[in-house]
Amino acid sequence: MRALRWAAPAVLLVEVVLVVGGRLSLGRAALLFVLVEAFLALTVAGQLVAARRRYRQARTAGAEAEEALDEALRTVLPGPIATAVHHELRLWSSLVLLARHRRHGVPPGAVAIPYDRDLRPITVAFLGLAVVELAVVELAVPWATVRWVLLVAGVWTLLFLAGVAAANVVRPHVVTEEVLRLRSATFADVRVPLDRVASVAVRRRPAPDRTISVADAELVLGISGSTGVEVRLTGPTTIGLGRGTATVEAVRFAADDPPAAARALRAAAELRDPR
Repeated sequence: MRALRWAAPAVLLVEVVLVVGGRLSLGRAALLFVLVEAFLALTVAGQLVAARRRYRQARTAGAEAEEALDEALRTVLPGPIATAVHHELRLWSSLVLLARHRRHGVPPGAVAIPYDRDLRPITVAFLGLAVVELAVVELAVPWATVRWVLLVAGVWTLLFLAGVAAANVVRPHVVTEEVLRLRSATFADVRVPLDRVASVAVRRRPAPDRTISVADAELVLGISGSTGVEVRLTGPTTIGLGRGTATVEAVRFAADDPPAAARALRAAAELRDPR
């Protein structure tokens, strides 16, 4: 079954190489791919049924729609491809949510904590460069085939950057009655149980350039190389990091308004303000 999941992507990749290299005509490549797909049709149909069943099972178990979709995709696609497809879908959904002025994962009664303010200048700069690149390609590249390839790549890059920018807005940190949910666009999503929170402080400290890092029993999600809120836990706590876990004793994260974020977190965790 695992080999069959790789069959269609592998055949398509080989055909692209052969067509580009002039070894296979586009028509014959399409016919060959259709025949391979027909041969795999029954297997794919069975996998789709399994994926639908896995999605429903995950939803019944309490998983969010995106988490259930990730589980379903991994039943029909190889892990790396499933991850890439799921990531693209989340970026597209973020653009839709932004257009509809809605946020993801902020239930009634929860407090959203924005973190995108310091990212806006660089986001606007990258989007502007992507638009300029499209114009340069259209005006400066004389070869039609190369121009179309570069334009497609440029449009995809522009949409990718727009999706990341949208995700930073519509996927804020969230404080509910039970957890502190920390996110960074679609690249990080971790949950800290509030019953493990011992103290919350507003303290600006440097952070690694990585989206999420764990060092010296600290989980860090920084923005522009710094964090503004420091959460001490009651003891070593195991926190999920997507496909892995980490045991930490403190969590640091960035927020547009660190004092407001700290107040919301203290109120939810029923902690006194240290002042």
